[in-house]
Amino acid sequence: MKHQKAKTPRELGYTMPAEWEPHEGTWLIWPHSDTQEDSQFQLEHLWLEMTMVLHEHETVHIIVPDDHREEHLHHQLRYYGLKESKIDVQVIPNDDVWVRDCGPVFLVNDQGELAVTEWNFNGWGERFSFKKDRLVPARVAEIVSLPLYSAPIILEGGAIEVNGQGTLIATRSSIINPNRNPRFSQQEIEAAIKDYFGIENIIWLSGASREFCDFVGSDTDLHVDGYARFSDDSTVLYSWTDDEDNHFYPILKQHRDELRNAQTESGKKLTLVCLPKPKNEMYSTLTSATRPPFDSFLSLGTYANFYIANNVVLVPVYGDVNDAVAKSIIAEHFPTREIIGIPAWRTAERGGMMHCVTQQQPMPSPQPLSHGERGL
Repeated sequence: MKHQKAKTPRELGYTMPAEWEPHEGTWLIWPHSDTQEDSQFQLEHLWLEMTMVLHEHETVHIIVPDDHREEHLHHQLRYYGLKESKIDVQVIPNDDVWVRDCGPVFLVNDQGELAVTEWNFNGWGERFSFKKDRLVPARVAEIVSLPLYSAPIILEGGAIEVNGQGTLIATRSSIINPNRNPRFSQQEIEAAIKDYFGIENIIWLSGASREFCDFVGSDTDLHVDGYARFSDDSTVLYSWTDDEDNHFYPILKQHRDELRNAQTESGKKLTLVCLPKPKNEMYSTLTSATRPPFDSFLSLGTYANFYIANNVVLVPVYGDVNDAVAKSIIAEHFPTREIIGIPAWRTAERGGMMHCVTQQQPMPSPQPLSHGERGL
């Protein structure tokens, strides 16, 4: 008997909706100190702040590693007066907080049915622990009773950005990389991306070399969600600096040039809007120094790592002179949403901001929306 090849999500009519389309909820992994020392102590207040904002507009699904941490979390939620009816806590063993990268990526089809994809998370090229994180998408799919599709390549959720209409942006350095996909050609990688995200058109940005990423502390090999984000089907907000002496300037200029030469799935040129990078370097709280002078280092901080939820946008802020400018630019492109600044120094020094620690679950809908300002 001849076995039929299993159909891919694209063949079944699934696609990844844009982030601005209505959410059922947002997934978070709650900080704990099992992998990174003092993570819970340093980060928990930020997660409480994000949860406080998000649960007013959608369900917040929170992953904790065990029953003991679940009990602690419920204590914190009650102490801070959050509405537990809008919060869903699930016990799933995990390694760290970066749910965007290791967690489920949701798709939706024309009938409004959801599915989950998993992408073989390997700790950003085996830089960090990942064996528990790799199992998170399958466990989530089981919990929410959705079909699970396992992609043949390795990829993190922060490595891609979609417009919900068939176009995806990604950096080559974070996907076409021997530490993720040594056995696959670019053509094979592109085929897998199209099949498992349900998209037709890929815009590649160069990203950066391993040497540069190591120098600036980018353990992700420069994920796209810190550098280029759709605000509607053809408008991209991209990270930028006018300072030609800034170490990031050549990278950002290359990205800008590549975006200028790109087009959407319909052949439309992109409308480009620059988001300034934070102006200043930042001090590390991960150092043992207890008094000045403190060590400073190149900031991985970026305003492009914002998260679009129902009625609000969470924007990473740093106490930097460019905070207000960046928030105002983002507000122009999401005029029906409240712009909420979330202090992101503590997460940035660990390699990510608001988008890196969130993952949206779309609202089932018979007619997926096509523009950033329709619906919620």
